[in-house]
Amino acid sequence: MPPLLTILAPGRSRDLGAPEQWTVHLIGVATAVLLIAISFGWYVKREIALFLFLGAVLSLAFLTTTANPARPTGRSLAAWLLVVLSLVSCGYFVAMQPVHEMRLPMVDELSALDIAASIVLIALVMEATRRCIGMILVVLVTTFLAYAVFGNRLSGSFAHRGFSTQEIVDHLVLSTNGLFGPALEVAAFLVVVFVVFGALLDRIGGADFFYDIANSLVGKQVGGASKVAVVSSGLYGSISGSPTADVVTTGSFSIPLMIRTGVSRTYAGAIESAASTGGALLPPVMGSAAFLMTDFTGIPYATIVLAALIPAVLYYLSVFLAAHFRAHRDGLQPMSEGEVPSIFAVLRRDWAYLLPIGLLVWGVLSLNRPAFAGALACAALVPVAMLRHPNPLALIKTLFFGLSDGMRGMVGVGVACAIAGLVVGTLSMTDLTGKISSGLFHMSGGSPILTILVAAFVIIVLGMGMPTPAVYALSAVLAAPALIALGIEVLPAHLFIVYIASMSAITPPVAVAAFAAASIAKANPVMIAVVACRIAMVAFLLPFVFIYQPALLMMGATGQIVISAGTAALGVLALNAALEGYFLVMLDGMKRALLFVAGVCLFLPLAATEAIGALLLAGMTGWIWTLRRSKRARPGVA
Repeated sequence: MPPLLTILAPGRSRDLGAPEQWTVHLIGVATAVLLIAISFGWYVKREIALFLFLGAVLSLAFLTTTANPARPTGRSLAAWLLVVLSLVSCGYFVAMQPVHEMRLPMVDELSALDIAASIVLIALVMEATRRCIGMILVVLVTTFLAYAVFGNRLSGSFAHRGFSTQEIVDHLVLSTNGLFGPALEVAAFLVVVFVVFGALLDRIGGADFFYDIANSLVGKQVGGASKVAVVSSGLYGSISGSPTADVVTTGSFSIPLMIRTGVSRTYAGAIESAASTGGALLPPVMGSAAFLMTDFTGIPYATIVLAALIPAVLYYLSVFLAAHFRAHRDGLQPMSEGEVPSIFAVLRRDWAYLLPIGLLVWGVLSLNRPAFAGALACAALVPVAMLRHPNPLALIKTLFFGLSDGMRGMVGVGVACAIAGLVVGTLSMTDLTGKISSGLFHMSGGSPILTILVAAFVIIVLGMGMPTPAVYALSAVLAAPALIALGIEVLPAHLFIVYIASMSAITPPVAVAAFAAASIAKANPVMIAVVACRIAMVAFLLPFVFIYQPALLMMGATGQIVISAGTAALGVLALNAALEGYFLVMLDGMKRALLFVAGVCLFLPLAATEAIGALLLAGMTGWIWTLRRSKRARPGVA
């Protein structure tokens, strides 16, 4: 790797020795148990819980990740020193919490030790970010912090009044608007429970269950292996919410299976990447961004989940149709009977998995207490684990390592949400948000559509290599005000951000999901990312559609919702047929172009264009069907 890329890239996973492994396990299990207990209602002061959570996340980050890709992956004295410093810094704030609770923020003086501990903690968060996410985000955050320190020296509209070191530290570390603000709070009190649930479910065989269910449903169809990848990744991703984790978990089964049945390595990786990325859009978890949305917007979680349902279904319909049309175009055969289990056999064997999953969905939608619902679902996994592991020792090991896996899976999200808190705190302290919104308007010349496009570009750039919750937290502060100022309603504006942020997982050049798939498919990650973006093109279109047509988010009359969903589904069909070159028969260039025009018209939120698109699609379907029936089409191409 060139030296510049080595500096910019995040570190690698460290090969842990026994002391490191057991330290990671003990920190992870203790923190996971604490946060699940809090979700059940055990009272711990918010500040103390967040200090403990951040100390655990930082410690796990330094123990499990090297300083950069070129560093050795063995034991590191520097890593242990950083762990000790993290625990001491966060422990200091735990010990001083009663004192800090009594002071008046931004009024009472901070001690020199308070300021020193705060600066050390900020530096530790920056270093953990550099290791886990990369140098680019550190440079971005450093720019915002530099603006807070030196912005008073600027001239014009971007100048501010100036802040002392104490004011900056007080706002960024000791207030609820900075490091320990909404982003980290949601990570600790909401996201952890669902990530731990996904890790426990995986430990007791949940990923195999999702794969077998998908296989039994679609494995016998043409291109069954690709369709199994789509369905299983959607099912697993709706719980895990992490595109990379989804690719690694379900892709380890689905990608080799697709390649074995005739799918090219690049397309197999692309299908898995696109399907896994959609997990961050699919209720009930939605990559944890929905939890942050509730905090940022005040919209009930159940409302957000229901609003996201139709777009998520349209997305997976699109990926499924892409796999279907490509399989027919390439003449792929269904999977053999011996490889496809019976749905009844799968349910008879693994019905117990449905109980915690059903409890999770019911709790999220009915109780409107997602953290409690997640904790209940975690508890419901225990009897399922007992069925799979009747041996008490095996059961204890499964639960122990599942809890540890869950907290390890939280490292990237926790670090990203902490660094996002620093950005959000800087923006709120300097009132930079309004200035950035004005800047977006200025860049777009006041044009609404250009403002939306610029906002989408900003979100994609912010999302390079970052978890969806952190991208959302930053973009909700930077881009959402500009969108809302255009007259866009709050829910569509924020879901727009979630969709664009989620697609950063397959958007070159970073495309973390594509790189994860490439390691399994043994193919070029950039080509996988490009093909995945084509397969997931609907996800780039849908946010623009539901901004202008909120009926897709179940906002409006029932009739309008049904019509909007129906026309969008037809648009998905037409676009995928055009892109893959198959619709009942192989398509020539002209027919692909006409279907593409029909698809675009069906997506445009205007009654006239929707009618034109529907008529054009109906005419094309009749024409192609007639050609097929009359056998006038040349072999291979119609």
